[in-house]
Amino acid sequence: MSIATFKGINGMLLTKESDQERLGIASYINSLASKLTTATVSYVGKADYKEAEQYIRDFRTWTSPLGNDLLVEISAVNGRFTLDFLQPFSNPVFVNAFLKELDENGIVYDLQDVNELELPNIKLPWTEQ
Repeated sequence: MSIATFKGINGMLLTKESDQERLGIASYINSLASKLTTATVSYVGKADYKEAEQYIRDFRTWTSPLGNDLLVEISAVNGRFTLDFLQPFSNPVFVNAFLKELDENGIVYDLQDVNELELPNIKLPWTEQ
């Protein structure tokens, strides 16, 4: 989806009078996105911090993936690329396949950290079906 599409969706949501209406539309959009989208790749670009750049190890901008897909965030700073794989499932199949491709092509990488986000299992009243 493009920035213009997101702007249009946000404009539509803001025309609704209640949070209930906005949540209903957002839920519908999320449902469509989860059926149509398999992965999102977001390239932030080359950060240009001039002389301060030598002190930056990585640069991260995390967004939320559409639907239930895999999100890959890519940024570049200080001559290095940072890739973050964000996913709503625990199986590392995509990350492992990517690392295997790097290894097979002789590309050296630094696997910095792996974090699993744990959220409480709660249901909000307006999300119950």
